[in-house]
Amino acid sequence: MSGWVKRVSVAVVAVAGTLAVAPALAHYDHPVPVFSSNFAPASPVVNAGGENARWERIASITTGNPHTDIDFFNSRGETFVSAGTLGVGPNAGGQTIVQLTDKGKVVPKLAGAHPSAACPAVVSGATALQHDVEATPKGTTLPGSVTMVQDERDAQLLIDATDGAGRCHDNSDLGAGSPNGGLEIIDVTDPAKPKELGLISHIGNAHTVNVDPKRPHIAFDVTQDGVSIDREGKRSNETGASNALDGFEVIDLKSCMDFPAGTTIEAKRAACRPKVYRFRYAEGTWATGHAFPNNLQSCHELEIYPDDRIACASITATLLLDASGAFDDNGTPSNYLDDKLRGTPLPCRVRDSSSVAFGTGAKITDCVNGEVDGVAQPLRVSEWLKIGAPSLEGIKRIGTVHHQGFAGTGDLVNAPFDATQDIIAAHESELSGSGKFVFTSDERGGGVIPVSAGCSPGADNVRGNGGIHAYPVSSFRTTVPKDSAEAQEAYAKTSEGGRAIYRAPVRTGPQGTFCTAHVFQQIPGQNRMFMGWYSQGTQVVDFVETADGTIDFKEAGYFIPEQANTWTSAIFKVERNADGTFTYFGATGDGIVPGSGRGAIDVYKVTLPPPPKPAGEPAPGTPTFAPASPPDPRPCARSNAFTTVTARTARRGAVRLNVARNGSGGTVSATLLSTSRRGKATVPARVRRVRTGAAGTSFAVGARGLRDGYYVLRLAAKAPNGRSDTRVVGLRRSKGKLSVTAPIERRLPCDLLSLARLRAPAFGPQRALTVSVRVTEVAGVKVEVRRGDRVVRLTSSQQLQPNRTTFLRLAPKNLPRGRYSLRVVAEKTGRSSSATINVRRL
Repeated sequence: MSGWVKRVSVAVVAVAGTLAVAPALAHYDHPVPVFSSNFAPASPVVNAGGENARWERIASITTGNPHTDIDFFNSRGETFVSAGTLGVGPNAGGQTIVQLTDKGKVVPKLAGAHPSAACPAVVSGATALQHDVEATPKGTTLPGSVTMVQDERDAQLLIDATDGAGRCHDNSDLGAGSPNGGLEIIDVTDPAKPKELGLISHIGNAHTVNVDPKRPHIAFDVTQDGVSIDREGKRSNETGASNALDGFEVIDLKSCMDFPAGTTIEAKRAACRPKVYRFRYAEGTWATGHAFPNNLQSCHELEIYPDDRIACASITATLLLDASGAFDDNGTPSNYLDDKLRGTPLPCRVRDSSSVAFGTGAKITDCVNGEVDGVAQPLRVSEWLKIGAPSLEGIKRIGTVHHQGFAGTGDLVNAPFDATQDIIAAHESELSGSGKFVFTSDERGGGVIPVSAGCSPGADNVRGNGGIHAYPVSSFRTTVPKDSAEAQEAYAKTSEGGRAIYRAPVRTGPQGTFCTAHVFQQIPGQNRMFMGWYSQGTQVVDFVETADGTIDFKEAGYFIPEQANTWTSAIFKVERNADGTFTYFGATGDGIVPGSGRGAIDVYKVTLPPPPKPAGEPAPGTPTFAPASPPDPRPCARSNAFTTVTARTARRGAVRLNVARNGSGGTVSATLLSTSRRGKATVPARVRRVRTGAAGTSFAVGARGLRDGYYVLRLAAKAPNGRSDTRVVGLRRSKGKLSVTAPIERRLPCDLLSLARLRAPAFGPQRALTVSVRVTEVAGVKVEVRRGDRVVRLTSSQQLQPNRTTFLRLAPKNLPRGRYSLRVVAEKTGRSSSATINVRRL
């Protein structure tokens, strides 16, 4: 959700591009700067790829804002996203709201903004005003996990979290002693006209906010506060004037929701009186680091699951909690909308805003300086303990994984373990879809700590650049490990026996800051996650859970717009395609600080191969995802004779083909060609025709009468446009049996790279390696030759004309015998497309 270090932000002005609008002013309590076009649109240049990944940048809505977290919601049949701002918002929007769909089609446009970042701010404090965001309810948007219970009504509220003093609507007009920040409650029943309903002031940092998806009136104020522990186990916030909270606060927003149609903003504000409950760790050792056990951090971000488990990343540790005892079902166990919190709420007081120039008629629920029986009562931990510590009841700890932690400074240079060994800053934690693992991202330096999270290609910064770490749920413990070695036994293992850690490769030029793992989102029912990786843009990571309990990560794709500094990247729509692939539609919050990043909300689309599935049987509520839209009526789609061609090794040494046609009628012809003889590559020569049957949908190719060697099966059929279309499948005969080689062709008629095809599945020293390439628009094409994980040759980019087959030839010199993969990449401004094909050097 957010960075854990303080960053510097300064005020600049305006919003850019043709997507800018001037929102109405009447619903605000103070004037809103008019949206302008002073900022140049974000660059359309994108570096994108992944094995057989097809990316498209749909839109970049340039706001000039340094954007932070995003959240999706539904309203009036359409999908929206709200993007938070770090510090002061040049376009006035602490929350910038974008309508993503129009009648179901993804057509992004700016809808409006809430002016919680419109006022000037003290520069040193602005960085704490990060405007983390949650919408509630979320409608039918993609849930955070597999669930059968999600409130699918239209969104009513945005919750905006700011973790420092000086927020616009309660800032003493930038005078001394501005009240603490907290949660801002915003009515979005009309997303184009957000309205302030109320605010809460919390002790400590209101760093992130989360909402229970099945109880939309329950929100979590998450602090990330640091607390030290002395030798007797006493925590530093138990005495003195510290506002730090080693725990989190839970808010009942029922009084701020579910108003009858036509209720005025004044009536809503008068009714909105949130109840705030405090949860504090029973013992400081719940969240201590193993290398620096005298310090702990509270939750930096948390996720609550349908079974009421909570996964908490607390910087120095990862916790699993059981919150099932914290809710009173009010006598209706199947209706979560009337659930209440157990325990005693804080004695907060209700007061007016302390700001005049940027004031609001909404009331402040002050949980820093409360009152008891009309008498002022400070609610920092030391004073709260004196009045009996009124608390939320029913939360228990399942267990902890202790990370190395840090001794107050976050010193990466002298940390005992680097990013390949342990976590310094546990940023976000989530359960896997199978429920067997917990993933935690390590934000490490966050971009500003010594040695930073900077990066350069080929120079792995193991001190600064974090990643994703996996832990079996069974390894979470309730006892403190005796040393670091025992603590690190909690790691999940890969199938090769190493620690299960994924770190993204660097694909940009040298970056001084922001090159580390950040916010991630798992796709329900799939072992696939999308995540923001700062300067490395959007990263897509797959993971495979093996039968022996190990887990392996694999890069599935990447999308790196020019000057990316991606805080978060998440998916709002998924389509299931007929060929087994999936198409994802996502958006990013990008900017971080002015002068770094794009100051934009990027909307993208990507089609990827099928993801791995979670271990075990699918959980109830696992989404199947809607099929993709009807076939594309464009001329390119009509040139496609086939929707799928699959080949597999069958019984008795044969290969069976299954073919699905694009449209009805017509037959499929099949010709078998020999491409090698006596271990040497040859010019393809016809061997025989293969009987396909009248429909041509399923047939076999036998090994009888063939010599050992490599073959190509060429399929041809008439496309809907009347022209012939072909496909090729690589085959190998060995020891009397035929088998299918790795793919030698990728054919996608409507993609930028519409064809990448090898002449044969093997080549030799006598003949060049020939790749047939076709593009649908003018584009530069290059070929990357890999042997295993190592790039052994990279061709220069060659400009190709559309709809013409070009033959790219690579000399076999210096390519020793063995298997190779060829990644063919087509690029043009704003678009990138790639395909991977495979070949063997004889």
